[in-house]
Amino acid sequence: MAITQTTYTGNGSTTNYSFTFEYLKQADVKVTLDTVATTAFTFANATTLAFTTAPASGVAIRIFRNTAIDTLSSTFFSGSAIKAEDLNQNFTQNLYVTQEADFEVDTANTTANTAKTTADAATATANSATTTANSATTTANSAVTTANSAVTTANTASTNATNAVTTANTASTNASNAVTTANTASTNATNAVNTANTASTNATTALNNSRESDGSGGFTSAITKANTAISTANTASSTATTASTNASSAVTTANAANATATSAQNAVNAVVLYDSVTNVSSIPGSPSNGDRIEINDSTNIQSFSPLAGMPSGFVGASTLTVRLNYTTSGSTWNWVDYRAPDPDARYFTKSSGDTNTTNIATNVTNIATNATNVATNVTNIAANVTNLATKMPLAGGTFSGAVSFDDNVIVKGDSTNGSGKLTLNCENNSHGVHIKGPPHSAAATYTLTLPNNTGTNGQALLTNGSGVMSWGTVTTDLSSVLALSGGTMTGALTLSGAPTSNLHAATKAYVDSNATGTIVADGGNFANGTSLISTSTTYDGGSF
Repeated sequence: MAITQTTYTGNGSTTNYSFTFEYLKQADVKVTLDTVATTAFTFANATTLAFTTAPASGVAIRIFRNTAIDTLSSTFFSGSAIKAEDLNQNFTQNLYVTQEADFEVDTANTTANTAKTTADAATATANSATTTANSATTTANSAVTTANSAVTTANTASTNATNAVTTANTASTNASNAVTTANTASTNATNAVNTANTASTNATTALNNSRESDGSGGFTSAITKANTAISTANTASSTATTASTNASSAVTTANAANATATSAQNAVNAVVLYDSVTNVSSIPGSPSNGDRIEINDSTNIQSFSPLAGMPSGFVGASTLTVRLNYTTSGSTWNWVDYRAPDPDARYFTKSSGDTNTTNIATNVTNIATNATNVATNVTNIAANVTNLATKMPLAGGTFSGAVSFDDNVIVKGDSTNGSGKLTLNCENNSHGVHIKGPPHSAAATYTLTLPNNTGTNGQALLTNGSGVMSWGTVTTDLSSVLALSGGTMTGALTLSGAPTSNLHAATKAYVDSNATGTIVADGGNFANGTSLISTSTTYDGGSF
């Protein structure tokens, strides 16, 4: 028999209780505490309930499945596509309902058998009470007979005493004996009455055991009470018989439903079935080859491993159901497909229609509110259009007044104007100076960091070679340096080497420390106006 419920006994401290049966929807899982239905619980996971408050000690906890039977999970229309999962949902729903009906029938049979056992026990108790009452009646009748016999004997003795004076003593003795016999008979009668009273008490007790009382007392009520107990037992037996008949009928109905479910299951077995799991964390950790699962909430499936064949870029979500199968070859879960998780959402039901009626009314109100908001927004847009007259356009335009910028300001260059430049105009904006960046060909990227203050008089702006600027004094003395153009040199000029071309110290005499008053002019280097002098001439140095 399929398991459709799990039972526990509360201990006053435990809040989480697990169950093993499968279900289609969480709403199909019900709970009773001491047979009273409760909804004060949540799902800790797919097979564990967490009670808001721990059930008290000794409370009977019943966690059971009650699958909805008012409507099918999926409805098919002429010309519509039939999907395997929709058929599976319908067949699974029928299977679950059949299992639950079978369980209820078994429970009814058990209850009927218990009632029959109780009725049989009541019948036995009533029969015993009847036997006891009948025995008491027999004893009482015997006592009455004995008492009547004693009275007859006494009357005979008295007559004999009166008629036979001569036998008075004998008669007196006989009378005394008769009295004794009468007393004995009276005692016997008293004992009989006591026995009858005991029988009555026993009958009353039997009556109380069968929870019936007519409030009457005395000896004769015992029989009445016994008869009432017998009648009650017969009624209980009749009720048990009716319950048994109903149970047999229910079994017949259940067997027919089971046969239908078996046929449906045989049809389902021809289709590949997927075991439903709640989310990615519920994927079995030790699967077998060929296991197939359907993950209702595929959130984070893209991070699950080992998984092969998942489409590139797929991201799981609570609104997507993913199917996987497992193969021991490669020890991995393999991607099958994905779909919308709830096929019921594709069909309009009466309950949702009722809800939608309310929602439509609410939406009409919301639309009216939104219309007011739109009117307000139109007014705001008109005001913003007016305000745009004082806004800076994205291209061109001139700021007036002080403007502050946050963080980095970039002045872009272009192919027409070259590198970006910052222009500082005069107060009349008729001329200005520019600070311009290096050209693209320089591939220059650096930062110049200005000093922390304005420096002192005569200082120059210096760099440390890494772009950090500071104020400093130039220490090189330029007063004794000859200008490149013009100027008068005083003192002797010492050349570092002999001239090698005709422009080397051409206007100055070169004093060779190795010469002793004689200058030799190489004729090959001089012209007389028409030709080179090809001979050497020695001049006396003493004349120079």
